[in-house]
Amino acid sequence: MVLRVLKRRKIGLLGGSFNPPHAGHLHISKQAIKTLNLETVWWIISPQNPLKEDYYLTYGSRLKACNKILSTTNIKISEIEKWQGNVFSFKTIRILKKKYPRIQFFWIIGADNMHSINRWKNWDSIFMEIPIAIFSRPNQQVKAGLSLAAQKYQKYRVNPRMLSKGLKPAWSMQVGPQLNVSSTRLRTQITDQADV
Repeated sequence: MVLRVLKRRKIGLLGGSFNPPHAGHLHISKQAIKTLNLETVWWIISPQNPLKEDYYLTYGSRLKACNKILSTTNIKISEIEKWQGNVFSFKTIRILKKKYPRIQFFWIIGADNMHSINRWKNWDSIFMEIPIAIFSRPNQQVKAGLSLAAQKYQKYRVNPRMLSKGLKPAWSMQVGPQLNVSSTRLRTQITDQADV
């Protein structure tokens, strides 16, 4: 009798406002697929980031822009936060893990979010629920390494290849090519051009 071993699917989760989505989001998603050997990455579009007041684009416009930028990739969009009426990452992670118990999820963030993650609601539970892959952003890696979260979970920092071993908490800092682009910079450029 031959026993077939079922491999768990590996999917990355990249949450954000995507206000607007840009090449940097796409870049770290593709890096995550390659580095962590993921099947795909799901972009989780936040209906309303609790730490941000104003949005340049409506939810519908952000969704449309994400669909456009992802039209030729294997990266998918998830509207789970909109459907669940939820804006907190820790809840989203729990919901997805319960709904898809055979998938191994990885939380993906840019290094710029690592130094502010301690402001997120129940941020400690994110570290306890899911391996976290942090990707370099220009001028942000040192800040991320010195952040409150990095200091608190210092002994749980692992080599990127170890993230899939199922250890929790576990996080890694991915070093690689970087794109110097951000939603904030894009919004500023658009506003500046409109003022001319």
